[in-house]
Formats: sequence, structure tokens, C-alpha cells
Amino acid sequence: MSTTSTTKKDTKTAIMDAAETMMAEHGINGVSIRAILTEAGANSAALHYHFKNKEGLIEKMITRHGKIPTLRRREMIADFKASSATPTPNDIVNFIVEPMILLLEERGEAARRFYRFIARLQSDRTGIHRLVEEKHFPEIKKHLHQMLQEACPLVTVDELEIRLTMMIDTLLQSLSNAEFMSKEWDDDGHHDELKLFAARLKTFLSGGLAARAT
Repeated sequence: MSTTSTTKKDTKTAIMDAAETMMAEHGINGVSIRAILTEAGANSAALHYHFKNKEGLIEKMITRHGKIPTLRRREMIADFKASSATPTPNDIVNFIVEPMILLLEERGEAARRFYRFIARLQSDRTGIHRLVEEKHFPEIKKHLHQMLQEACPLVTVDELEIRLTMMIDTLLQSLSNAEFMSKEWDDDGHHDELKLFAARLKTFLSGGLAARAT
């Protein structure tokens, strides 16, 4: 479970936190670097030192929290493939959802803010977060698509691609807008709600992934 720190943020963290909050609300093209630096109490020299430019800032923002669930996802997939079992839609959904839920349990408010930022990138169809993941972990997408075809053999590849996109859209919007996520994260008050929400979300997404094609 996450804990609340009373120490002052370092400049790098302050810039990323401000950018996450502002870009989640306005999109990456709807907020200026100057506004982000003002909110963070930083200057352009700090931006250049830590991130080089806006693109570098966005990549660092994505990998700061996103690397953890991605590494877990890779481990889950590797363990499953080693078992030689045939994947099911439930397995695919679990590979995608469970690492994200675990990050929420561990990082609380920081993870909540991060998912709202990623949800905005997804809804704006920037594709930046997917490109960053493929840059650092290119094998994950390949394995997921292969297992998805095994799990849903009666659904065409094109249809599966559409469903996967719809699933990610639903997942991110659900995590961003769930009622219990609408206020500052409270460790004691959110844990049970998160578990129940995760179970319902997985059931819903699995059903859509495996549905008979129209």
C-alpha cells in the first residue's frame, strides 16, 4: 500500500506531476511547457537538464509508472507460456488488467493520476504510450496478439484488433472515472472497492473479447 510523503518534491518529480495533471485535463497539445513549469515552480533550464524537451518529458512520464506493470505483464506472459496451456479470454484480460490494479494498490494517488494521463493519450489517439511501450518492450505486443488469436480462434484478426482497442479504451476510462477514483486516494477506503471493481471489470472485458462476431 502507498504511503503519503511529507518531503518536498524534487524538481524533476514536480515537473512530471504537474505535466500529468495538466495533460490529463487538456491533452498534450492543450498545455504549454511554460504553464507546466510555472505550476511546478521550475524553469526551462530544469526541463532541459532532466528531459531535454517536451517529447523527452512525456516519455519519462510514461515510463516512470508504466514500466512497473509492463514488466509484471511480461513476467506473467512468460510464466504462462512456459506452462504450455492454451490461453483463454480471461487469461488475456488478466495479463492486461492485473498489473495495472497492482500499481494502484502500491502507488495509490500517483497511479490514479498516471492512469488519467494515459487515458487522455488513448482518447486523443496520440499513440505515444503504445510507441514507448513497444520501444522498451517490443515482444509484449507480439506475444499478446499471438495468444489472443489462440484464445479466440473463431474471431478474425481484424476484429480482434478492434476489440483489443475497445478493451483498452474501456479499461482506461473505467479506471479514470470510477466513482471511488474521483477523490484523493485513501489507502484504507479504497482497497476493498478496488478489488470488487477489478473483478467486475475483468468479467465485463472478457465477455466482450470472446463474444460471437456479428
